[in-house]
Amino acid sequence: MLPCYSGLQIEQLAANKEFYENVNVLIQLHEMRLSALLRRLFSLLETISRAAHSSEQRNSVLFQQSQLLVLRVIAMGMFFHWHQIYASQGVNSDRSLKNMADEKDGEGNSVSSYPSSGTGYNNGEFDLYYPLSLEEPVAKRAFSIATEYFRTWTSPPSVRILADTIGNQAFYMFYLRSTHTSQILPMSVFMMDTAIGSAMLPRYVRACLSEPTADLTMEIQDAAGAIFMFMSATNWNIALQRAKSCLYLALSRGDEVADLTDIRFLEYATMDITRLAQLIDAFADAFTRVKAADQLKLAVVLRRAIWGFITRCGGTFMDMHTNMYRPSTSRLETLLDSVSAVIDAHTRPCANPVYYQLMIMLIMLCPDLLAESAEHVIEHGEAREDGCSKHAMFIGKIHQQLISRDVPESVVIGAMELQRVTTVMTALPGNNAFRLSERFDADINAVLLDSSNRLSPYREETCETKLLLLGTMSCQFQLSPEKAMQIFLPRVTGPKAEPWMQLVFIHAVSASLMQRYYRNGLASAPLFNKMVSKLFLDLLRRNVDTIQTISEQQSAGSASNGQGRGTSYGRRPQGYNESAGQAGSRSICDMALNMYATGEKVSIIPPNEIAQRVQMVSNILYEIAAEPRLVVWGENEDTRFESLELIVGAISSCIQEPSLAIQRRAGYALRSLFNPLMLTEWMQSADIVFAVWTLSLQ
Repeated sequence: MLPCYSGLQIEQLAANKEFYENVNVLIQLHEMRLSALLRRLFSLLETISRAAHSSEQRNSVLFQQSQLLVLRVIAMGMFFHWHQIYASQGVNSDRSLKNMADEKDGEGNSVSSYPSSGTGYNNGEFDLYYPLSLEEPVAKRAFSIATEYFRTWTSPPSVRILADTIGNQAFYMFYLRSTHTSQILPMSVFMMDTAIGSAMLPRYVRACLSEPTADLTMEIQDAAGAIFMFMSATNWNIALQRAKSCLYLALSRGDEVADLTDIRFLEYATMDITRLAQLIDAFADAFTRVKAADQLKLAVVLRRAIWGFITRCGGTFMDMHTNMYRPSTSRLETLLDSVSAVIDAHTRPCANPVYYQLMIMLIMLCPDLLAESAEHVIEHGEAREDGCSKHAMFIGKIHQQLISRDVPESVVIGAMELQRVTTVMTALPGNNAFRLSERFDADINAVLLDSSNRLSPYREETCETKLLLLGTMSCQFQLSPEKAMQIFLPRVTGPKAEPWMQLVFIHAVSASLMQRYYRNGLASAPLFNKMVSKLFLDLLRRNVDTIQTISEQQSAGSASNGQGRGTSYGRRPQGYNESAGQAGSRSICDMALNMYATGEKVSIIPPNEIAQRVQMVSNILYEIAAEPRLVVWGENEDTRFESLELIVGAISSCIQEPSLAIQRRAGYALRSLFNPLMLTEWMQSADIVFAVWTLSLQ
């Protein structure tokens, strides 16, 4: 029943119960029959690929969706296999077919087939485990197939720039390329819940069957990247050898354009500290010998690979800074010298921001350099040449440039990289990174919030100040939520607050909430939650009223031209299919949400005010659906019911908007708010239970 055989698209197949169960069973089979199942699915992929090339409909959407669906099933099946390994160790609450935690050796100690490779998360809450290695022929075939699907990059350059700047590249690429009905969660994001996530199987199935974005090629590449995440964990020796071979070819081809696909794949690599040291050795040998254009590509990949280590081996990273040790490689200093030389060679304009970001990442891998930098910058206010290494002085120079009049854009982005890495270290109070980040916060805010300051761009296509503000705001919310709220809240409230600033604030809150992966729930900052809840309620009410007023005005104008509201702003029917010739919804919400979804020039902050307001409503509803506890707050059940009643009233007004997109988001939000599991956490008295039941019927 694949799309290329049935003629049905993925979102249509998702409604078929039999097909849903088939996908469910396929993913479950990955737990015990991984190699055999992968061989079958790889053969199916090759069959579809041959059929697509021999068919007259070579570029048909149905053939692309078929390949995407199979890749999704492979990726989610691999993640389910890995998730069940953690279940077998007793790390999460799901049940595995085999419980490793119960196995004992002759002396009564627990034994495991899966050796630990470090500790995960910023608290080091559990050991990290890699799946057992796959047979070499299967592994090589998997790498080859994933590389082939990943080879061609077609997303607009502006998406790549945005991703490089803000950080969470996969999520933002999906956000910008999605329509209002498509899935905006990339496959790679599910890696975060592999260890401690619960009830993951239904989520994996829904991810396979979710409606694709407008960019199928990007979806296919993301699924291929998720496969590489798993394969690099099981067969790292093959992944590293392919990367080294790729580097060797890049060095030997001279002026020819090198194919760096196997290098770019390392953005998705799953690494511990030992693997990171091996990667640094390989890159240090090649970095100074490749062309300048290839140097930039290597810098992008290495920076993201280091970030992957920091996030997935957060416990190990924290231990490095607690006990002051580096990865076991002598080439780290060599790489620091090489990147520093590239930065020093560019004065006006500055070097590409990626070099500044990579330099910060490499310094963060050297706790001794970070401590030296903190001592000179915080205690002396500058990086003195006497008794200070040149690499430690780099952070001091960034601090000095931040307080200058014309601040280089690359310097701001480099300082924000320090903030971003610091968010992973919140469990280590008073660490050197946090002390430096606190020193940088005020300087970055002064640059981005003061219109008289001017950023000096490093190239013609500059990064919007709004996006930089979004990034730093998100980091400050994670590091000091209540302090950051006091700084930014006055700028997003009041009658003179600009919609773009409010949208930046909402995106920053969303980005910080995504990092629940690192934090111990929302209870750690109750004042922050209370203030965000009130702001969400206020913005939801005001923007819905404004949107409905504009909608009625445009509807009246269409009616005066002979068009009724039903034709101009009617609801889009379920099963809407633009390729089948059905007319799209003319609701201003639907149009605003789709306006920048397929264009070459994309931005997470659209220039059109009505589009900004629509995105605000959409994002707020999405966050409420994802985390309803954020808007139901109070010291007792009476105050919590009052907050529930207020937010339900605001969300209910969204259902009156004739936009299918807003209606769906509002429905998901209400469903989350009235989820029995969530309600039973705070409801106690019979009166409140009856009041909630009455409210749900309205």
